[in-house]
Amino acid sequence: TPFVSYSFNQTFSLDATLPVYMYRLAESRYLRPSPQAHLVARRGKPADIIFGMNAQFFPAPLSYRVTAAVTAPTGDEEYGLSNGRVTFDVNNHFERSFRRLTPKLELGVGDSSNLVNRAITRHYTSLGPLAHFQVGFILDLLHGASFQGEAYEQLPIGDQKIYGYSRKRKATVVRGENVSEDNGFISSLDVPVSRHTTLSGYYSHSLRLRTDIAALCRNESVAQCF
Repeated sequence: TPFVSYSFNQTFSLDATLPVYMYRLAESRYLRPSPQAHLVARRGKPADIIFGMNAQFFPAPLSYRVTAAVTAPTGDEEYGLSNGRVTFDVNNHFERSFRRLTPKLELGVGDSSNLVNRAITRHYTSLGPLAHFQVGFILDLLHGASFQGEAYEQLPIGDQKIYGYSRKRKATVVRGENVSEDNGFISSLDVPVSRHTTLSGYYSHSLRLRTDIAALCRNESVAQCF
């Protein structure tokens, strides 16, 4: 996930992200695939580029950050990585520290699931108004390690379209009011092993979609990993 950011000062910053799937199993586009060919390997597929503007404030005793994000439709529509539209999202993040424990809350609104819980890998993208919420905590452990846990809800507030893998180069579209609803839990553990390297473990569970995602990565960055 290549990421670039520019900070004007301690309050305002801009960033851009272009996710690229180096290896991804996707649904076959054939109308009647054989039982052994339902999934096909796709390599080097880009998703939508994301531009964000961030502002963070520290009114005692809270920390507050607002992020406005928009996407450009650069993703592969044939495999559900883009809906072919410019989309937006506005997210409000609140947190307060109590020594080692930091509760946090997020409230947002937008028109695409691509910009909600970007850490969660989805096999589709949606288009339509939705609200999203997250509540959780950060727990500082020994030697700079930290654990995060949170529950999330993605709630449609209008008609939705789900764009999935294509048939005959035309994206499969599912319409309805609740087709993009999702909720579940996310947890992660970060363990620094040097000044510039952090080992990270990640797990998410979707209650509605009944999917589980786990990941382990090494982050070499003096700031934070995205």
